[in-house]
Amino acid sequence: MTDYYTFRNFTVEAQGHQVTVVCKPGVWSWDTLNPGTAALLETADVMPGDDVLDLGCGTGVIGAVAGVLAPPAHVTLVDCHVAAVGCAERTLAANSLAGARVRLADGVTGLPPASFDVVLSHLPRGRAVQEELIQGAAWVLRPGGRLYLVASKRAGVKGAIAYARDSFGQCNVVRQKKGYHVALAVRPAELPLPPPAGGYVTRTIALNGVETTLVSKPGVFAWDRLDDGTAALVGAMEIGARDRVLDLGCGTGLAGLAAARRAPDGQVVFVDTDVRAVESARRTLEANGIANGEALLSDCGSAVFERCFDVVIANPPFHQGVGVDYEVACQFVRDAARVLRRGGRLFLVANRFLRYGDLIRQVFGDVKTAYADNRYHVLSAVA
Repeated sequence: MTDYYTFRNFTVEAQGHQVTVVCKPGVWSWDTLNPGTAALLETADVMPGDDVLDLGCGTGVIGAVAGVLAPPAHVTLVDCHVAAVGCAERTLAANSLAGARVRLADGVTGLPPASFDVVLSHLPRGRAVQEELIQGAAWVLRPGGRLYLVASKRAGVKGAIAYARDSFGQCNVVRQKKGYHVALAVRPAELPLPPPAGGYVTRTIALNGVETTLVSKPGVFAWDRLDDGTAALVGAMEIGARDRVLDLGCGTGLAGLAAARRAPDGQVVFVDTDVRAVESARRTLEANGIANGEALLSDCGSAVFERCFDVVIANPPFHQGVGVDYEVACQFVRDAARVLRRGGRLFLVANRFLRYGDLIRQVFGDVKTAYADNRYHVLSAVA
C-alpha cells in the first residue's frame, strides 16, 4: 500500500515544455496526467501577461503549465481541498513559478469581478457544482476573457457546455479526446452578472428520530439528506456521555452531530479535507445549538494527530471523479488507530461490497460487524 502522506513527482510534456507535477494519494488524478487535462493543455491559448485562473486546480498541473507556457502570465490556482492545495503549492515550487499563487477556497469566493483574462477548469462531476463553477468563471472574467472547460461524457460534459452556452451566449467544443470534450466560451462585454451566491441551503430532516436542521450545499456528499450509510452508522455507533469523538471525513456533520447529542459532557471534533464540508458541518452545528463540537480542515486525520479520542466514527469516501479510489478510506483506518486511546472504539460504515474488514483486522487485530443489511455494514474494532 502506498504511503499516503508522502509526496512524489511525475513529469508531463506540454507544447514542448517539461513540467514537474508534485502529487500524493487523496488528490484526484494524483499519479498520472488525466486525458481530459491533457486535451485542455493541448488546446488552451494563454498569452504572455494574461491573468489566468486555474479553477479546481487539483495537483496544480494546469496552472503550472499555463505559467510555463506564457511567462510572465500571472496564475492563480484555486481548490477547495486542503490536500490538493498542498500538492499545487509544491508543483509551483518545483517549476520555479514564483509569480503564481494557490488559494484554498470554495470556487471564486473572495476573488474580485472582471479580474482574469483566462479561466481553465477541469470540471468535476455533479451538475450543480459544474454550474456554480461556470457562474464563477463568468463573474471573474474580463470582457473578452476566455473560459476553457473540460469534462468527460460520464461526468455530464454536454450539460455543462449547454449551461455555459446559455450563460455566455456561446460555447463551442474545440477538442475531443478519449471521451472528454474541451469547450471554449468567451465573455461578452454586455453580459449582466450578479455576484455568485453562497449556495448553502437550510432544510429540516429527521436524525435518529430527532428533528434536525441541515445546512449544506452541492459538492458535499449527501448535502441535501441523511444518506442511508450515515443512518446505519448513527444507529450502530456506541457513544458514552463523556466520550471524546472524532468524526473522520465528516461531510455535512450529521453523524458527529448525533454523537455530540449522546455525549453532552464530551467533545466531538469534525474533520474533512473539503472547505465546503467543514463549513457545512460548522453551520449545521450552529443551527442545532451544538456547543460541544468543533470543525477543522484536515487531510484525513493529520490535523488531530496530537489528540486522543475514545471513539472514531467514519463514513469514508471511495469515489473520486468518475473513478474509484480506496486510498483515503484505508488511511482513515490507519489514522483512527493512531488517535484512539487504548480500548478506544472505531465504527466505520461502508457498502457491503467494500471489503475493509481485512484491513481493519490487520491494523487493529480484530474486527466485528456492528450492523449489516443488504447494502451496508458497520464494522467495529477496539484499539
